[in-house]
Amino acid sequence: MRRLVHLALLLTIMLGIRACGGMAVTEDRLGAGTRWVAEKVGLAGTKDAFDAAVRPPMAAATRSVSDAIYATTARTLDSVELAAGSFSGWVVQSIRAGLGRIDGSLQPVLVPEPPLDPERRDPESEEEKARRARAQ
Repeated sequence: MRRLVHLALLLTIMLGIRACGGMAVTEDRLGAGTRWVAEKVGLAGTKDAFDAAVRPPMAAATRSVSDAIYATTARTLDSVELAAGSFSGWVVQSIRAGLGRIDGSLQPVLVPEPPLDPERRDPESEEEKARRARAQ
């Protein structure tokens, strides 16, 4: 039973290290830990068989899972970035539309009437006044 617990712990550590990136230093430490555990548990003879038969498929599986997690995370973050950009664009567009409505409603109030030309204060010219007087 003790050997199975140590073996399960070893496999869990290996999967965890490989899933987290499998850096060279960590793999070296894992190799040293594997040798130590194999010596303590009495599996020193079976370690070579384990390394040849089980470790390559396990490494391939954990690499595949790591790549899938990475790809899924990258797609998710791209989608979040796209959604955030769209949302911020919508907010800016709504603010501009609101400011445009406010500007449109205040524009007639804020625009002064143009000053009248002093010669054109009376809209009727002398000729128009004479014509109207003759018509009466």
